[in-house]
Amino acid sequence: MGEELVLASKWDMGFDVLRFLWVGFFSSLPLWARCTVLALFGATLVYGFVSWLRSRSASSSEAEQPAPETPPETPSETAPEVVETTQEVETRVR
Repeated sequence: MGEELVLASKWDMGFDVLRFLWVGFFSSLPLWARCTVLALFGATLVYGFVSWLRSRSASSSEAEQPAPETPPETPSETAPEVVETTQEVETRVR
């Protein structure tokens, strides 16, 4: 179900859009049916535009927001207790 729609050719969608508009403007359908066809076409355009804007604004807001900061961890949670030792030249080694 997660597959994308693949058209038979790149001209199929253009042909379908023109046929849809032809029916809406120049067919012998009653006025209420032509208005319904044109309203569906307009609603499809508005939905596509709003979806495009949402995806565009979502990707730009993700790029602007920094990653959330995690609270600092206490030493006892991150590593076992470390014992410092001193060598003869007083250099501390962990």
